[in-house]
Amino acid sequence: MSSSYSLYRCAVMSTSTGSLAEVADRDSLVQILPLRVDLGTQQLADGIEIDNHDYCVWRQNHLDAEVSTAPPPADLLRNTFNYLIKQGYQQVIITTLSHKLSDSADTIRALLPDFPQLQIYVVDTGSCCMPEGFFALEAVRLLEEGKTPEEAVAYLERLKPNSHIVFGLRSMQSLSLHGTLSRLGARFSDWLGLRTILHFSEDKLSRLGTVGDDEEMFDSVIAYAQKQMEGKPAQDFMLSGLYSGEKETYEKFADRFQQKTGLQLGDSVPVSPAVAVHVGICGVGVGLVEKLKD
Repeated sequence: MSSSYSLYRCAVMSTSTGSLAEVADRDSLVQILPLRVDLGTQQLADGIEIDNHDYCVWRQNHLDAEVSTAPPPADLLRNTFNYLIKQGYQQVIITTLSHKLSDSADTIRALLPDFPQLQIYVVDTGSCCMPEGFFALEAVRLLEEGKTPEEAVAYLERLKPNSHIVFGLRSMQSLSLHGTLSRLGARFSDWLGLRTILHFSEDKLSRLGTVGDDEEMFDSVIAYAQKQMEGKPAQDFMLSGLYSGEKETYEKFADRFQQKTGLQLGDSVPVSPAVAVHVGICGVGVGLVEKLKD
């Protein structure tokens, strides 16, 4: 545990859609608040009771089943906040996925009046997946360096425009079926048999193009990622590969990314099941966050 007074008094949490459960060890300073994944009669904690692989296998065998997601349950949040108070924490920074994708941020904010003894900072990252998780990791870093929670939150607010996700989907059926496109204010059609390239940043989803096969999809995602980094040193970016469904497809994409850019995406990080419910089980992409100069 860091000796920083700020970190000792301020906890850091991330909603499960930040994919940190895939990379954090048992000593991680970031605690996870799991969304709920509803599979018919089953209600499971996102990333804890079900992972991306298990969800995708289940979905392939239950294509017509009703699925949905929900914010972290209020009783879980209450128990968590009460525990923090008993442990002597005075503040907590909670990074969440975009409010355009989930009501998680609003659900947490609704409980703030019930815990006046705990200063709760809710940072709606405007993103999801590993870029969302990076916000929580940055909060820990800043607190370890001795920054106050207020300074850390101000930094995270400035980081939002620098966060991007570029990804390709074999089908947009899940985005359409679960109302995600409508929630985002987007109107895209699923062109049968074609892959769609999308960009998500600051709560906004845009279609970048449509291609015919996986190789074209890989190349398009890579080209748009390179465009985001154009003219800037690679070390100024946090890069993460992300996927839903087949790991083998992601590995082909990661190899191609390295061939074309000379950069490694590192270990694969699948999106959480709560994200897979909405984007589907056949997609690959890149998360990019341009780091701020402290």
